[in-house]
Amino acid sequence: MSAADPWQIIVLDETTSTQDEGRRLVSGKPGIRRAIRARRQSSGRGRLGNAWHSPEGGLWCTLTLPVPDGPDPFYNLLLALAARDSIASSLGNKGLRLALKWPNDLVIGNRKWGGVLAEIAGTSTSPEVLFGIGLNLDVEQESLRKHPGMPKQATSIRAEFGHSPSPAQALQSILSNLDRLIEEDHSKGGRERNRLRVAEVLDTIGRHIHWKGPADRTGEGEATGISPEGALIVERTSPGPPGEEQLRSAEISHVRIC
Repeated sequence: MSAADPWQIIVLDETTSTQDEGRRLVSGKPGIRRAIRARRQSSGRGRLGNAWHSPEGGLWCTLTLPVPDGPDPFYNLLLALAARDSIASSLGNKGLRLALKWPNDLVIGNRKWGGVLAEIAGTSTSPEVLFGIGLNLDVEQESLRKHPGMPKQATSIRAEFGHSPSPAQALQSILSNLDRLIEEDHSKGGRERNRLRVAEVLDTIGRHIHWKGPADRTGEGEATGISPEGALIVERTSPGPPGEEQLRSAEISHVRIC
């Protein structure tokens, strides 16, 4: 993944899903770094195909990224970090409250205001990743509550802080931060520096968690760190014998601070 090529920015008034639009564009003309932003989505989706409600005022976007060396799961966290840092920088000291929850959520305490997801597109010889970004930015709390499927803990930047950057401003900042992080990642020792940056704002570390992984495999233990590949390192306490393991794909719930 290279940060050398400029981003092609596409803005739509409304679409079913920017992920669907990204897949269509990659199929027709691959190899282009695009940022596809919609003011509204009628059928947005989150991780595991969950519905994602997309009222106007939020950032609903898909990045199409050619990955000739294959997808790198760590970049999911880098994108989440770029989004977190971009919004935090617009909030001054109050932005320190913004954090990440592994594997893909952006949170304020136990309240979720955004998320990212990744889907594979392209071909086996020319793979691309569709990175979806959904951020509740300039969205009133009442607007969130209008959607019956909206989780109770959902929030927005405006609801929490009284103001928010616009989706257009946020996207420009995210792309700039992401390019900077990618360039850093390609430098000597850059992956370790980026890993530490993610760990610093990853609220999951230091918590007792429950998780449910592939094939409904469950566990409980303490999250202790993040690997260079983006896996969550945990000290399992149950079930079975205790020991360290790495979660590469799982749904987790925070229980308490250890």
